[in-house]
Amino acid sequence: MDWNLNNPFVLAMMTTAVVGLLLCWYVFMSSRVVTDQATSRSLHQGRAVTGGGLWMFVPFAAMLIWQQPGFLPGYLLMLMALLGFTDDHFDLSFKPRLLVQFVIALACLYAFGYPPGLFWLFLTLAVIWWLNLFNFMDGANGMAGLHALVVLLFYAWLIPPGFAQAQLVYSGLGVVSVYLIFNLLLKRLFMGDSGSLPMAFLLAVLAFLAITAGLLSYHQVALIHAVFITDATLTLLNRLKAGENITEAHASHLYQRIIKSGLSHGAISCIYALLTGLFCVVAVLVTGLPVWQQMAVVTIIYLLLVVIFSKTLRLGR
Repeated sequence: MDWNLNNPFVLAMMTTAVVGLLLCWYVFMSSRVVTDQATSRSLHQGRAVTGGGLWMFVPFAAMLIWQQPGFLPGYLLMLMALLGFTDDHFDLSFKPRLLVQFVIALACLYAFGYPPGLFWLFLTLAVIWWLNLFNFMDGANGMAGLHALVVLLFYAWLIPPGFAQAQLVYSGLGVVSVYLIFNLLLKRLFMGDSGSLPMAFLLAVLAFLAITAGLLSYHQVALIHAVFITDATLTLLNRLKAGENITEAHASHLYQRIIKSGLSHGAISCIYALLTGLFCVVAVLVTGLPVWQQMAVVTIIYLLLVVIFSKTLRLGR
């Protein structure tokens, strides 16, 4: 292996090692950890150590900025991690958090050359919704981490090693894998908003990179995230229909209700990850098909997921 620091594999190993050491210190030795007290709406019990995302994505973003100082999303990733950490510590209200996310989404679209217009507005709202829905889905051990791992493996297969931002994929795989050891295997750590927000942003950046490079279509991106998008979106709509405050904590996502019905965190997280993997395969199979055919496949899959969600509304209540 070429051990030049411009080698994305070397940078990924360095980033992973630094993150692993920081998480070990944070979980086992630090006296200043962020904790989350379980409530009646939580899936865990007692106090859980959270805020691990700061030690995952600040080194990640710093390494990316050091290697590619002209890559604007690297700075936005750092800002997203700091926003999440501030929210973990001070429980920010919805409006300032949304405002910062809006600015970051606009800057991200600017970085990828999207001109202002109706589609630009749609993508801005889509990025903001993606950031928040991913955060909503980070409520069970392994749920967000396994989803990210599967999608990153898909991008590792899709994106050539010589791609300018290949480090994003390889470093992301290393960081997420280390986190899953602490979260899913040891059950000692949650990433908190400081992890879920930048992780969602990382996946959004990779989607834009793949789309602008002609490697994926928008329909294929919608396919690979279909499970998360459907669960979070239909849960939000169902809560709006019931007149609930959508900014308050709840436990009405399908995965949360399944866990309350008796299935373990790890089992339901693996089921969601397997479905995501299946949809990644479908995304590969539709490559090269006309737009209308890709749209038809996406529509059929989302309709199937809507039916499953609708048939399980009373589960775990």
